[in-house]
Amino acid sequence: MIEAKNEKITISSTGVPLLDKLIGGGISSGSMVCCLINPKSMAEILIFQLSSVGKVLYFTTEYKPENVMFKAKEFGFDTQNISFVDIYSKFNYGEKEQQSPTFKKNLYELSYIKAKNDAKLFIDTIKLPKDTLWKFEFWTNEKVIEILGDLCNKIFTKLLKTKEKSSFQFTKINPKTKRFEIDLKDCPECNELSGFKERVCYYHAGLFAGMLSSLLDTEMTAYETQCRAAGHESCKFVVGIGSDNDIQDNVKTFFNPASLPKEEEISLFTEHSLKQIEDKENNIIMIDNFSFYIDIIGNKDKIRRLLNRISEFTTKTHSICYLYVFKDTHSKDMENMIVNKCDVVFDLDVGISGDNITNLLIISKLRGKIVPTKRIKIHINDRIMLDTSQEVA
Repeated sequence: MIEAKNEKITISSTGVPLLDKLIGGGISSGSMVCCLINPKSMAEILIFQLSSVGKVLYFTTEYKPENVMFKAKEFGFDTQNISFVDIYSKFNYGEKEQQSPTFKKNLYELSYIKAKNDAKLFIDTIKLPKDTLWKFEFWTNEKVIEILGDLCNKIFTKLLKTKEKSSFQFTKINPKTKRFEIDLKDCPECNELSGFKERVCYYHAGLFAGMLSSLLDTEMTAYETQCRAAGHESCKFVVGIGSDNDIQDNVKTFFNPASLPKEEEISLFTEHSLKQIEDKENNIIMIDNFSFYIDIIGNKDKIRRLLNRISEFTTKTHSICYLYVFKDTHSKDMENMIVNKCDVVFDLDVGISGDNITNLLIISKLRGKIVPTKRIKIHINDRIMLDTSQEVA
């Protein structure tokens, strides 16, 4: 029997007051919202307005971040609480090749650094006795496995916030040089990934480096040598002293994969971007626009996996994620899959009758609440304004 956590669900404003009133005060935390958009509808105003509430992580695919900020400010929106993930520059129009070499310090390395710091901070709170690893360099391999191996396994399990003991184990140990090889079966970072040519478990490499750095009071670093995502039976890591030249060379290669296909790199890049705020709750995540991902990735199963990861992250951090999707552009089964996965669906369309053009909003899905039964006329100027007195039957 699975017990539900007694967590209070908060309601956040959409930034559109009358819309909040229609949907019971706003959007529930942990919700993924699909915004099905007719490109003719000036929908960027809705995107800016939805992004004007709270702390926002904004994935931009259509423009550079500075252009998005310029357009938002032009309409009078405050952008100081928006942090951008520049998908546009990384994956569009060959601009990837024009980036400086430091661009890739890169989300992969940042994910590693964050994990390393997380592990160090956690171990600092444990306050282990100072003599726990006394004269470690003289230990036998058996003693290392018995004491350090068991301790690392327990810490790793706590860091992953799971009740079951992890499948972490040392396979090679050299106490004198402080060099370790680690085998991790059922790795949670890549357990749903396959078909990759490169190693992708940057976060877990960081956790191992952070744990051993703190426990051995020596600056350690780590890299992955085998990965389940690349078809191996388990994920394997090497951890060693950071000043070791061989370790440094391998880490450099690890952080700069050469052969990731574009459709795989964009998914991985997005997931590691989200990890940068996973210790912060109640964010707004804006993906503008998700149609770009669909076009680049193409494969329905890979889109489903990415949606699952975004949904899991949104729920875990009690955030709200908006997916901007062009309507009537993708296959019906792809659109239906996205709509089915989302908790809320806003459908923004344009109606043309003679010389009259009308913007219409349909709230077609509102999980856990009563859905408004009519289409609503909206006025778009520098803000989205609902005309609830002119609902369209």
